Amino acid sequence: MNKIVKLFSGILFLASIGTMSACKKSYDQPPGPTDDVNVVANTTIATLKAIHTTGGAYDVINSDIIISGVVTANDKSGNLYKQIFIQDTTGAMQIMLEASSVYSSFPVGRKIWVRCNGLCLTDYHGTMQLGVLTNDQGIPGVQGILPADIDNHIVGGSINNPVAPIAVTPSDLGTSMQDRYINALVQLQDFEFIPGDTSKTYSDTSAYKNTENRTIKNCSGSSLIVRNSAYANFTAVPLPKGNGSITSIYTVYRSTPTSSTVDKQLLLRDTSDVQFVNARCGSAPSNALLFENFESYPANTTSPYSQISIPGWQNLAEITGSYTYTNRIFSSNKYAYVSPFGANIPTTSTWLVTKGINLNNTTTETLTFDTKQDFRMSNYTGTGVDVSSTLRVMYSTNYTGTGNPWAAGVTWTDFTGVTLSPGTTTGSAFPTSYTNSGNIDLSSISGTIYIAFKNEGADPSGTNSDHTSAWEIDNIKIIGN
Repeated sequence: MNKIVKLFSGILFLASIGTMSACKKSYDQPPGPTDDVNVVANTTIATLKAIHTTGGAYDVINSDIIISGVVTANDKSGNLYKQIFIQDTTGAMQIMLEASSVYSSFPVGRKIWVRCNGLCLTDYHGTMQLGVLTNDQGIPGVQGILPADIDNHIVGGSINNPVAPIAVTPSDLGTSMQDRYINALVQLQDFEFIPGDTSKTYSDTSAYKNTENRTIKNCSGSSLIVRNSAYANFTAVPLPKGNGSITSIYTVYRSTPTSSTVDKQLLLRDTSDVQFVNARCGSAPSNALLFENFESYPANTTSPYSQISIPGWQNLAEITGSYTYTNRIFSSNKYAYVSPFGANIPTTSTWLVTKGINLNNTTTETLTFDTKQDFRMSNYTGTGVDVSSTLRVMYSTNYTGTGNPWAAGVTWTDFTGVTLSPGTTTGSAFPTSYTNSGNIDLSSISGTIYIAFKNEGADPSGTNSDHTSAWEIDNIKIIGN
């Protein structure tokens, strides 16, 4: 588990307060609102980070490197401990201090200069840190700058400098130690805590004081960890149930220096940085003529799966042996799922048809939905056979809503310009997120419309002519004004 958010006992906490009181230094009082220091940065944070290239190594700085940055986070809420974060225009750095209540000396918005000569650059499981090299019986480590040395290494400047988070998307957040955004104050939009967490508080309220993870996701399915100390002053605050923006320090965690599995983690400064005040993903807009996110129906993570049965909808196999759509759940999200895999027939055809929607009383109607194509390759290394099945999205104005949608006389028209999930051809059976269809214009259509999601594939027994990729469909909406 990541212990960047450090735990401490009540005894150690009191002891550290005593130490700070006994060794009160001039850095305890921030200066006025202007820079009046005689020191100049000669190195950017990005250049400093470039020195440390080997995970888990300890790089002692033996030259007169000076960096400068504005404090973006400190220990004021208790969620961060014995550390401050600074950033310049090139990157961000975590500075370890062997002192408590450092927020009084280094408030958010204070500009500081760091004399790095004699300090040690290392990383904690992939997240870079600047501290002091230690040696415990021949085992190297790193700790915070001692109180007596803080003034020797850190020069405080002006306060109340503007601190604005960097707007990012999940794909912007890299995992290399040199990544621009690691240790930076970032802001993400359109996120919410997953349903399994919305009944919880920010962290552990028991006597055990465990640091705990909470998970957020956006409406496209990308997820991140929010890691909170049980010593934070917001530990017992219930998690918000809405959707919106989150501002935090971005970090990563590798179980080993060479591990390819990397957790992307967010460290909160305070609950005011979590503005989840909007409607959650999948909530029906007030002008929705059709809205289906499959959350109201039974779903399993393993077989047997529940066949989709929605009043007014049709879920039918046109060819005997084809599988119908099932309702499934993954990471607290339900969705419609279909795949020809296991049918053992040369051709499969399965229909999921919505109830009828009257378009005569609204204007500028649009259809949107999300898809994810799973198991596109027969193996997932990029060298296997492409086994994509086809998902056709069509509409009819002369289907009656009952009987076989493929019956003679029923006319279906394929939508054009629809964006579907491309699936993945390397590394995994599953894309990392859903693909939105884009706005499909229905304004030229009148009367009652039915939307069909028709899966066409093949799983012939004993051959390699398979078309068995699975399709997930979610958040089907028709909006009208």
